[in-house]
Amino acid sequence: MRTDPRGQTEQGAKRFVSVSVIVPVRNRAGTIRACLAHLFQAATPLSEQGVSVEIVVANDASTDRSKSIVEEVAPNAPVPVRLVNLAERQGPARARNAALSVAQGELVVFVDSDIVVVPGFLLAHLQAYEGAAERVYTVGPVINVADLETALRFPPPTPWDMSMASLHTANASVPRQSLLELGAFDDGYDAYGWEDLDLGRRLKKAGFARVEVKGAVAYHVDPPITTQAQLAARLQKERERGRTALRFLDKHPEFSARLTAQDTSFHVFLNWLMRFGGAITEDNVLAWVDWANRRGWTGLGRVWLAGAVNQAYLAALASSKRNRRGHRLGDGR
Repeated sequence: MRTDPRGQTEQGAKRFVSVSVIVPVRNRAGTIRACLAHLFQAATPLSEQGVSVEIVVANDASTDRSKSIVEEVAPNAPVPVRLVNLAERQGPARARNAALSVAQGELVVFVDSDIVVVPGFLLAHLQAYEGAAERVYTVGPVINVADLETALRFPPPTPWDMSMASLHTANASVPRQSLLELGAFDDGYDAYGWEDLDLGRRLKKAGFARVEVKGAVAYHVDPPITTQAQLAARLQKERERGRTALRFLDKHPEFSARLTAQDTSFHVFLNWLMRFGGAITEDNVLAWVDWANRRGWTGLGRVWLAGAVNQAYLAALASSKRNRRGHRLGDGR
C-alpha cells in the first residue's frame, strides 16, 4: 500500500486536513439549534480521521433569538463555533463572505441555517475529492420537508432531490484556494438570490467540474405557506430575487442563464397559465388554495401557489429591467 507525501496511506489519503462550515443565519431561531447539532454529529467522523472542523456562523442582523441561540450552543460544542455578527442586514452573499474572512479550513462547506444534515454529510463531501481532478467542487441533494420533525426522521432522497443548479449553498463545498482565486461571492448581490448560482457559473467558466455527492444529504425545512404573513415574507424574498436577477443576467449573458432566470416570454406565458389565466393573484391565492385543498386537489393548489409566488419574481425582474432602460434613456444612452 503506497504512502503519499503527507504520510497518509493510499486507502485513507486525505486531500484536506481542515474543514470550515459556513452558515449564514437571518431570523432562523426555529432551526439554527438543530442545524448546528447535526453539523456537530457530522463532524465526528472527520475528527476521528484527524481532520479538524470549525463552524463559522454569520449572523445577518437577525431580529429574533438566532444570535443568542448560537451563543448558548458555542461554549459546549464539540468543535469550534465562531460567530460573526453583522450590525445591519447585508444579504447572504456578504454574510458568507464575512464568515469566509475568518474561516481557516482548507475545504469550505456551505450549509444554510434551515438545513439539517445526515451524520455522514461532511465525510461524504470530503471523500468526493479523493482521487478527483484538482479543479472540482461538490454539491449534494437537498430534500424539502414541511417541518423540523420530518427532517429529523431523515426520509430517503429521491432522484428529484438532486438539484440541477450549478451550485446550491444549502449543500455544497469548494476548496478555499478556489474561492480565493475567484473572489468568493460577489458583494454586488446585496439582497436575496443568485449569489450561489453566480459563483457556480464562475467556477464552471474557470474550468472547475461539478461533482455530485449523493451521500451528503441535507434536509431543507420549508413550512407550507398557509397564512398571509408567511405569503408576504415569501413574496418579499421573490421581489428581492427579481431585482438581483438583473446582476446575474448582466454577468452571464448566455442564453442558458436567461433560461435559469426565467427571462423569456415563454416563462411569462407559463406563469400566466399556472395562475389560471391570470385570475389567481397574490391577493386571492390562499383562498384558491384552500378551495382546492377542501376538494382534495392539493396538487392543483400547489401549482396555483407556486404561480402566484413566481409572479412576484417575474414582475420584479420586469420592473428592474424597465427602470434600467429608463435610467439609460434619461442619461442619453
